[in-house]
Amino acid sequence: MSDIIINDSNNGIRESWSEQHLIQAIVLLEDAYSFRSIAHKLSPSNILKLYRLYWSKWIQRLLTLIVSCQLLLIFIQYPSSISRTSDLRKQTKRLTLPCIIQIIIEFLCLIIFYIDAIVRVYLIGLRNARKRPWIISYFIVTTISMIDLIISTNLGCQKKTINIRYLLRPFYMAFISQEMKKIFNSLRKSFLQILSVTLLLAIHIYFFSVIGMILFPPAKSKDPTSDRMDEGTKYFPDFPDALINLIVLLTTANNPDVTLPAYSKNRLYIIYFAIFLTIGLYCLMTLFTVIKMNTFKEFFTTSMQNSLFRRRLAVRACFDILLEREVAPSLRTTDDITISLTTHQPSRSTAPMLVVTRVISGTNLPELHKSALLDILTRNNQRNSQVTWDMFSTAMLSLDADHPKQPVEHHEYSGMWAVVQLIGVSKYLTWFGNAIGLINFIILVIEGGLRYHPKFFIIDIMLSNILFAFCIYYFLEISLKLWSLRPKIFFKYVFNAFDAILAVSLFVLHIVHWSIYGTLSITQIEVDNDASGTASSIWAITRIINLFVVFRTIRSMPHFTNYGIIMGTISDGMRNLKAFIGILICLFYIYAVLGMWLFHGVIKVPTESDIVNATCGSYQQSNYWANNFDDFFSTVVILYDVMLVNNWGVFLNALREFSTRWSQLYLVSWWFLSNVYILALVLGFIVELFSLNVTRFEESGFSQEHNGLANTYFVKTLFHLFKRSLKEPSDEEINQGLVKYKQLYDNRQ
Repeated sequence: MSDIIINDSNNGIRESWSEQHLIQAIVLLEDAYSFRSIAHKLSPSNILKLYRLYWSKWIQRLLTLIVSCQLLLIFIQYPSSISRTSDLRKQTKRLTLPCIIQIIIEFLCLIIFYIDAIVRVYLIGLRNARKRPWIISYFIVTTISMIDLIISTNLGCQKKTINIRYLLRPFYMAFISQEMKKIFNSLRKSFLQILSVTLLLAIHIYFFSVIGMILFPPAKSKDPTSDRMDEGTKYFPDFPDALINLIVLLTTANNPDVTLPAYSKNRLYIIYFAIFLTIGLYCLMTLFTVIKMNTFKEFFTTSMQNSLFRRRLAVRACFDILLEREVAPSLRTTDDITISLTTHQPSRSTAPMLVVTRVISGTNLPELHKSALLDILTRNNQRNSQVTWDMFSTAMLSLDADHPKQPVEHHEYSGMWAVVQLIGVSKYLTWFGNAIGLINFIILVIEGGLRYHPKFFIIDIMLSNILFAFCIYYFLEISLKLWSLRPKIFFKYVFNAFDAILAVSLFVLHIVHWSIYGTLSITQIEVDNDASGTASSIWAITRIINLFVVFRTIRSMPHFTNYGIIMGTISDGMRNLKAFIGILICLFYIYAVLGMWLFHGVIKVPTESDIVNATCGSYQQSNYWANNFDDFFSTVVILYDVMLVNNWGVFLNALREFSTRWSQLYLVSWWFLSNVYILALVLGFIVELFSLNVTRFEESGFSQEHNGLANTYFVKTLFHLFKRSLKEPSDEEINQGLVKYKQLYDNRQ
């Protein structure tokens, strides 16, 4: 980037904006867009170029790829998860990566993390790095992981089963995500705030556990007329068992099993369980979710407020940089040679439009934001070539907007081809294709319902021909749209690409099936092959892929206002809840590693007597032998099953039986953190997104676009979700922030 030199004939001076000034302004504007702190070095130019390179999307994607490789490495490390099944009764061979390759991959990842940490410290300065706990933790975690890797190298990959670095790997996933760090900090701060509600829930369970032990004392002898064990012996023999059984009952996983022994003896005992569930499940758990969501939202809104302040501060710092320039007299005398010919002048109150345009064009901002900024500045600066602070700050407010993608105009044909093109780009063609997709889906349902009909082979000949006709229509429709819009525009839309892949796949599979078997319908050979195991015939694969045609029908939903709100909420949820899913993945990872440490090999291969003498509904009787802690994959599956809380009491009893009573705390704590804490927040944010979409539709008067679609609003980031509740920082706060980050104007740092 070259210098900018402007001659001011009115004042008789020659102004110059150096390359370093321009790069500084560009970096600050990019910081504003990404909500990054401006507490980093701004000189010399090579540091700024390194800073821009480091935060470029390619470098960040590379770091994401490295972190992903490190996380996924656990699947092929000892104990490997690469086997056909995890069933203990089937001793299958596990594929494990050679030890030396594991060590090399991990070593390279850790070295890259060290380099990443050093570069971060170099860019922001050692003084600022000392104030950032995440960077300090970055060095500590990487150092501990490196030490643990060295120990594993000396002991061997399979001899050292407890590896501390496995437990620390999710840290890197959280570190590279700004939103995950915000959510983690908000979770940490809000945890203490909701401790009172958690304590109230614990007192509730404790209180009813004691009452249950009093109401249902263990019987001295079993009633010969009853085929059930009494309530006290089975569910309330002591306080720990009573506590665990009521925790499971709070999730309704063992209801009504836990109530039947007492209810069979006296129907009035149901009052005890009804009161417990009414207070705990419908009152305390609901109150817990509401308070937790509101508390978390309060802390997270504060975090978003800080992000807004960082953006406004970076915008102000960017404009101040644009005001700085080098000034030299236009007419010089001989004496001027003996003194400095240039002086630093930051007292300018406006910035030339040429300089501002050069800075905006040189950033890595999305083109939509660049265009919006330049358009606003051009409209507000038609008669003057200077940009004031008010004009600049007003234009930068467009960074907060969620700019929709502008429609791309397609190539126009002439003559008869124009009529064909009009049909290809018409919305009515899409609607007709959606109707065909609905009929296609209905026929697939009918075909599936008649799958075991005695005359299915005869019926399937007609149905297969109809489905193939639909397949030909999809192929012709996609070809027409592709020709009308041209490939460059056609593949800009995700649904077009989806329809093209679906149409081509179905067409190819039908042709392959016909070429092999000479018919489009199912054959006896395919029936016999599929009966031996998983359906893998060409006919079955074709029908499975054909089921995805239902998504063509779903696309019609935005034509209705209520469905537009629903689809907008689903789209927003998929886009904005990635950070919450990331936190949940980190929790899965940590608990899975802990589960392998604590319970690896605890569950033994069953004997015949174990299966014969197993209690009804137990782990052994239910044949849950594939659910164990012998590898990472199977441990994650157990955690997922417990998170769903359906029949999770079986796993609690199995852990107690194969290990100790205290092992049940592992699954209870997992249930509380994953189901009660994290997933409830996800539910709360979905409700928040839905409420925001309803509000936007009400403000727009439930209007529709020109093509008949209901207006769909998208919340691209969590910032846009909380934007309405944020407060603009005052000029005094921004000025104080500029004074705080005085290194912006100190070239010696």
